[in-house]
Amino acid sequence: MTTNLTTLSKRILNNFTDRRGAVTGKITPPLDVGKEVAALQKLNSGEIWITPSGVRAFDFFYDGSYCVAMTFELVDEEKVELKIASADTVKPVDVVGSVYLYLADVLKLKPTLYDPLSVEQFISGPAESTLGVDLEVLKDHLEVLTIFSVNDNSIFDKKTSNKYVGNYLSTFDADFKLKNSLSKQAVKKIRELFHTQKKYLPESNFFEAMSTPLLKHAFLEIYRSFEFVFVLPRALALQTKLNTLGSNVNMNVLDFARECYKELGWKRVERDSIIRIFKSYADFDYNNFVVLASNSSPFKKIKKVTASDDEEDKTAFVLKISERFYELRNQIAHQFWDDDVVKCSDNDFQALIEFTLGCIDYIYKKHLSN
Repeated sequence: MTTNLTTLSKRILNNFTDRRGAVTGKITPPLDVGKEVAALQKLNSGEIWITPSGVRAFDFFYDGSYCVAMTFELVDEEKVELKIASADTVKPVDVVGSVYLYLADVLKLKPTLYDPLSVEQFISGPAESTLGVDLEVLKDHLEVLTIFSVNDNSIFDKKTSNKYVGNYLSTFDADFKLKNSLSKQAVKKIRELFHTQKKYLPESNFFEAMSTPLLKHAFLEIYRSFEFVFVLPRALALQTKLNTLGSNVNMNVLDFARECYKELGWKRVERDSIIRIFKSYADFDYNNFVVLASNSSPFKKIKKVTASDDEEDKTAFVLKISERFYELRNQIAHQFWDDDVVKCSDNDFQALIEFTLGCIDYIYKKHLSN
């Protein structure tokens, strides 16, 4: 790390503008300049990127830990959520002033104070004094910056990319959450999928689902992630059959499915794929189908069949659920005429989204988990 404190201080002050132009002067020196300089010299920087949520991020090693600095505020509720979700292995931390100045410079933190007179009062006036302007005052008038420390024993293994970790953390941005209407349970399930299925997760769809205020569009994005696993039951069946016949297809089922598509032009059959997946999911957790039929009005006309009922009746019930599920997807994707649309309230879509995420989670764990 070669950039010195004087240069960093000058750059940060120059971001502010008063009636005379860019602010000059100095920032109040730290009590232990040597300690701050040493901390800056030991910092090992990584990459800068923008997450799908629009947050700027920068990763680095600091004080023996892997860290990610991100331009959003982690509110108290989200701190608790992160603590629980990460088993307290990913947490917000403080850094010394010199490191903060470096991060503010790298991430180009923008001033939040623009009025020239106010800048003179709070920034340039003190900066021109003998003592200089206090760093905490500058922090109050710059974009919010949150620094996360990621423990070596965190929920992410060491092979996880820096960007993936940062993208996961951006789902805790309170401003980003305000853009969507997903239930807490749906967001929780998305986060669980993030840190358990990173190798196969089409994360862009989940970010799209979290970005839209319209729940029908959120459902469509979740469905697109669901489409990602359509081919798995068929690929698994073929792989099992080949092995039974004496072959040795020793490869991940998704990789096998990709090879089938590449070599044979093997395409999914959407309606049949949903039926296969739903039948498998029903064997795992049949009650979720009963809950969906109870909580989402488009399914309420389907006669509910409990887990204790006849197997044929249960199979027919799951088949009807799958048909209505596919119909709901089609009316959003293909924009049916109003007279042909099955009405769905926001509560209906919430139930549908939570059900679909649960199904995706099950399929990942059954077919893809390492």
